[in-house]
Amino acid sequence: MIVEFSISNYRSFNRMQTLSFKATGLVSEDKTVDEKNLIDFDGARYLKIAAIYGANGSGKSNIIEALQFFSGVIISSIEVDDLAHMTMQPFLFSSERMENLGFFQTILIIEGVKYRYGFTIGDRGKIAAEWLFGPASKNETFYFKRSGSSVEVNGEWFPEGTSLPSDKLRNDSLFLTFCSSYDGKVSRAIRDYFKLQVSFEGHTRYPYFFHQRINAQAEDGDTDRLLTEGQKDLVLTWLKRAGMNYEDIEIEKPDDEKRRPRIFLYKNVYDSKGNITDRRRLNLDRHESQGSKKYYRYIGKLIAKFERGGLFVSDEIDNNFHPSLLKKLICLFQDSTINKANAQLLFTSHDTNLMNPDYMRRDQFYFAEKTLLEDTKLYSLADLKGIRNNADFARQYLSGAYGALPILGNYLEESEK
Repeated sequence: MIVEFSISNYRSFNRMQTLSFKATGLVSEDKTVDEKNLIDFDGARYLKIAAIYGANGSGKSNIIEALQFFSGVIISSIEVDDLAHMTMQPFLFSSERMENLGFFQTILIIEGVKYRYGFTIGDRGKIAAEWLFGPASKNETFYFKRSGSSVEVNGEWFPEGTSLPSDKLRNDSLFLTFCSSYDGKVSRAIRDYFKLQVSFEGHTRYPYFFHQRINAQAEDGDTDRLLTEGQKDLVLTWLKRAGMNYEDIEIEKPDDEKRRPRIFLYKNVYDSKGNITDRRRLNLDRHESQGSKKYYRYIGKLIAKFERGGLFVSDEIDNNFHPSLLKKLICLFQDSTINKANAQLLFTSHDTNLMNPDYMRRDQFYFAEKTLLEDTKLYSLADLKGIRNNADFARQYLSGAYGALPILGNYLEESEK
């Protein structure tokens, strides 16, 4: 489970900004809203869902891409030379030189244990600093601390970091990933969390090989696998939940393994009296809408998340989805009988239908806004004073009360000057 994620000096983020899944002390007017959206763990409460709103170009997608970058470097820095150098994009609009080319840190809970892990990127993609903190007998303590090529390991609490061939650690790869390659218990658990339990959906600026590494399976692979394993009734049920009523579904694998399988959907043909007269076969890619194809891709990933836990990340989740279908999708994460493993959802959106106090809490809504210095500021609706828990969030947001709205000029007026 992700508790928080912090970044600085990355794309539109200059100063440190933090996205937190830790719930505030606010109480919803309808107590069931809190019950549906909160995870109780070890005396604290965490959010199942966090949403980011803001104008186009405000930096919403950059927080998603920062998490992609963070995950990709953790997963693959040992295997791919110069990975950070090829993909790192520091903030460009400041005359002040930063100490590093990017700061990334997460607090997460794995198997009931809370860790704080992060790193900074130096010149040409080299790791400038790296750290891992975890629980000790009473308080948090460091497991290892790295500065450049020098690594200090706390052997009492992180024995897997000792007695390793340190001369094989490259300056562009992470010590955490290095330890995991030697089957370190803690390091492998953290790496596996980002490799196996964090999924990204949506547009990315990263090269295709990098996108593949942070999405271990092909785009449609999880749902395809359900069909291959004979679970077509489960897939059909999920489609029907979204109002997509098909009688049958099948997968056809091509002889060429490099080509994607073809998915065929079947619908009945009726006469004027409503009697079934025939059945038609439809090709998912050729005959169905972008929204239907997107939802199909989601099915396998979400089922896996609801069974094993993890984080599902979607940039512009409302793209190609009807507002009712999007609400249905969010409800799946809120339903503890379906989301049994307390999987989390992080998404960006422009759909204000979700901004309803009867649906989500104030601390679940984040806003991205560009300052006059071209850097992105990230803040929560719970950070704003004087907002009632039962306010009309959508109306107030669209009226400009929360900021994070585009400032639009009038083209005709400007062209006449």
